[in-house]
Amino acid sequence: MTTQAQIQGLGTFSQHGFTLEHDGAMSLILLHEGEFVARFIQTGATEESLQAECANHLAMKHGWDGCVLEANHGNTG
Repeated sequence: MTTQAQIQGLGTFSQHGFTLEHDGAMSLILLHEGEFVARFIQTGATEESLQAECANHLAMKHGWDGCVLEANHGNTG
Protein backbone atom coordinates (compact mmCIF):
# COMPACT_ATOMS: atom_id res chain seq x y z
CA MET A 1 0.00 0.00 0.00
CA THR A 2 1.36 3.41 -0.97
CA THR A 3 1.45 5.86 1.93
CA GLN A 4 0.76 9.60 1.77
CA ALA A 5 4.51 10.29 2.02
CA GLN A 6 5.16 7.97 -0.91
CA ILE A 7 2.42 9.64 -2.95
CA GLN A 8 4.05 13.00 -2.23
CA GLY A 9 7.38 11.57 -3.37
CA LEU A 10 5.87 10.34 -6.62
CA GLY A 11 4.13 13.66 -7.26
CA THR A 12 1.75 13.67 -10.22
CA PHE A 13 3.08 10.26 -11.26
CA SER A 14 1.11 8.68 -8.38
CA GLN A 15 -2.08 9.51 -10.32
CA HIS A 16 -0.77 7.70 -13.40
CA GLY A 17 -0.34 4.15 -12.19
CA PHE A 18 2.94 4.45 -10.24
CA THR A 19 3.14 2.95 -6.77
CA LEU A 20 5.83 2.14 -4.23
CA GLU A 21 6.13 -1.05 -2.19
CA HIS A 22 8.48 -1.94 0.62
CA ASP A 23 10.80 -4.86 -0.04
CA GLY A 24 12.10 -5.62 3.41
CA ALA A 25 13.48 -2.95 5.70
CA MET A 26 15.85 -1.18 3.31
CA SER A 27 14.34 -1.16 -0.18
CA LEU A 28 11.48 0.47 -2.07
CA ILE A 29 10.15 -1.01 -5.28
CA LEU A 30 8.76 1.39 -7.89
CA LEU A 31 5.94 -0.15 -9.93
CA HIS A 32 3.94 1.12 -12.87
CA GLU A 33 0.54 -0.55 -13.15
CA GLY A 34 1.98 -3.49 -11.21
CA GLU A 35 5.09 -3.83 -13.42
CA PHE A 36 8.55 -3.56 -11.83
CA VAL A 37 10.31 -0.32 -12.79
CA ALA A 38 13.14 0.19 -10.28
CA ARG A 39 14.46 -0.59 -6.80
CA PHE A 40 15.66 2.14 -4.45
CA ILE A 41 17.42 2.06 -1.10
CA GLN A 42 15.01 3.92 1.16
CA THR A 43 17.65 6.25 2.57
CA GLY A 44 18.73 7.26 -0.94
CA ALA A 45 15.31 7.67 -2.54
CA THR A 46 14.43 11.33 -3.12
CA GLU A 47 11.41 12.92 -4.76
CA GLU A 48 13.66 13.86 -7.66
CA SER A 49 15.08 10.37 -8.14
CA LEU A 50 11.66 8.70 -7.91
CA GLN A 51 10.06 11.12 -10.35
CA ALA A 52 13.01 10.94 -12.75
CA GLU A 53 12.67 7.15 -12.86
CA CYS A 54 8.92 7.49 -13.48
CA ALA A 55 9.56 9.90 -16.36
CA ASN A 56 12.27 7.66 -17.80
CA HIS A 57 9.96 4.65 -17.67
CA LEU A 58 7.14 6.51 -19.42
CA ALA A 59 9.47 7.77 -22.14
CA MET A 60 11.22 4.45 -22.76
CA LYS A 61 8.30 2.03 -22.43
CA HIS A 62 5.26 4.13 -23.35
CA GLY A 63 6.55 6.78 -25.75
CA TRP A 64 5.84 9.68 -23.40
CA ASP A 65 7.06 12.94 -24.90
CA GLY A 66 7.68 14.77 -21.63
CA CYS A 67 4.54 16.91 -21.74
CA VAL A 68 3.04 17.77 -18.39
CA LEU A 69 0.80 15.01 -17.06
CA GLU A 70 -2.74 16.06 -16.26
CA ALA A 71 -4.00 15.18 -12.79
CA ASN A 72 -6.56 12.36 -12.64
CA HIS A 73 -5.93 11.39 -16.26
CA GLY A 74 -4.95 7.73 -16.28
CA ASN A 75 -3.82 7.38 -19.89
CA THR A 76 0.00 7.36 -19.93
CA GLY A 77 0.39 5.57 -23.22
